[in-house]
Amino acid sequence: MMAPCTRRRVALATWSALAATSLFAQQDPARRWLATEVIGRFPPPAALAAVGLAGTDLGVSFACGERLVFLFGDSWTPDRKDQDADTVATAPLAWPAKGLPAPTWLTTAGRFQPLRVRDVPLGGMEVPVEGLVVGDRSYVFFSSGWEARAGRHSHSALAHTKGLAFDQLELDHRVATDKFVNVSIVADGDDLWIFGTGAYRKSSVFLAKVAAAELANRSAWRYWPDLVPDESRARPIVVSDCLGEISVRRLPSGILAMTMNAALPRGIHLRTALQPTGPWSDPVLLFDPSRDAGYGRTMHQRNAAVGYDDGLAEPGREDQWGGEYGPYLVPEWSRSPAPGVDELVYTLSTWNPYGVLLVRSTVVAPGVVWSAPAEVARPAPAKGLRNLSFAGGKLSGWQQEGDAFVCQQRPDPTWSLCTYVAPAGDAVRGRLWQEFTVPALAKELRGFVSGGTESLRLVRGDEVLRSTRGPRSNDVEVLVRWRLDDLRGQRLRLEVVDDSTARWGFVTVRGLELID
Repeated sequence: MMAPCTRRRVALATWSALAATSLFAQQDPARRWLATEVIGRFPPPAALAAVGLAGTDLGVSFACGERLVFLFGDSWTPDRKDQDADTVATAPLAWPAKGLPAPTWLTTAGRFQPLRVRDVPLGGMEVPVEGLVVGDRSYVFFSSGWEARAGRHSHSALAHTKGLAFDQLELDHRVATDKFVNVSIVADGDDLWIFGTGAYRKSSVFLAKVAAAELANRSAWRYWPDLVPDESRARPIVVSDCLGEISVRRLPSGILAMTMNAALPRGIHLRTALQPTGPWSDPVLLFDPSRDAGYGRTMHQRNAAVGYDDGLAEPGREDQWGGEYGPYLVPEWSRSPAPGVDELVYTLSTWNPYGVLLVRSTVVAPGVVWSAPAEVARPAPAKGLRNLSFAGGKLSGWQQEGDAFVCQQRPDPTWSLCTYVAPAGDAVRGRLWQEFTVPALAKELRGFVSGGTESLRLVRGDEVLRSTRGPRSNDVEVLVRWRLDDLRGQRLRLEVVDDSTARWGFVTVRGLELID
């Protein structure tokens, strides 16, 4: 889903006449970025596995009764059943007093419940892009008609149900569109403002208006700037040629926020306005995959490009880049801690690993000076890693369960650990581990992995943070370089895991060291 896009030179003056309805409106000045933090995986891998999921993306949300509904995109499943189905979960409206919000999947017989719309195929890339409640109906918009050869969608689909019965969605309309494939909606009294983009990540932002009661009647939509019932006369309210997924929501501070993934500069952009018709501010870079907790921390870097493994890829995807997309705002979890200050919470997809993050970014109005109150963290009791070199062929400092592993002396003459042990060979299974506190100055954990399919892992609780697998070769070594600077002070577990009895079901590890 990480299609490249380029940017043409656009003469903004060409569009000035189209903004006549906004010329005399007050423009909200561009915010200044202060900070971005990744709160955590949403949902964590264990929550996905519990309902039969290996991964998902997107996560557009809307309030429905006393819960938030999150609509997720194409599903990856270990058994390939319902692969690419779209799913739905709910979460509390309010941020919990402790910990992170816990999503609850809608399930059938303990397995995730796919979104289904009668007479509308929902294959890969055909995903939910917006949801809202009008009266007693829950509406869901889908991007539809994906054409892989053309690299774009052809239609938008709208369906409804009552309450949370998302496996029984009834189609309202499915229409061909060039400008409203991805949509995001803001309520304004009895009316709805519908923001849209068209060609896949090659679009400007367009705007339409409709009475909430007429949402399902596409002929009732009126398109900006003339507010006429003819989509071909819609003109950009934000001019670009590389926008795709967008999210527009009113923040607790009262301003309107629009987030989008863009190409120049690369990352997640934020624009703000005081009213739906704008004028919209210049963009501010909200999430930069190099500046913020992106590459090497939550998004994989292609092994062949950087020369090492950062431990973030799924098995077999080590040479696929990760990338940021789908920044869907969650205003119920956002806040304005002081005048002119907004803390925006949004979901963000990472492609590799295939999952969703919860991210918080802080921005301030021009001239506002603000810093968040410092949190006093309770440091974990210090405990260092021991015997990373397996000196003398010993496993002192490590704990073990399952079958015994073996240390082997190399010609240099350092030692390695191998989980292929005669006479059982590949059939050996077990785990070697030790817990430690990441030192305050630690930058990386480095080492080498070779051998079969099994892995060296870094674990927090039941969440695997980093994992490097063998290359199915005894003659090729994978250089491990795991970033630790975002994990300082945390209590983690370093593991060598062999859970396979198949051919090449082993791993060899050597040369582990912490780098300050």
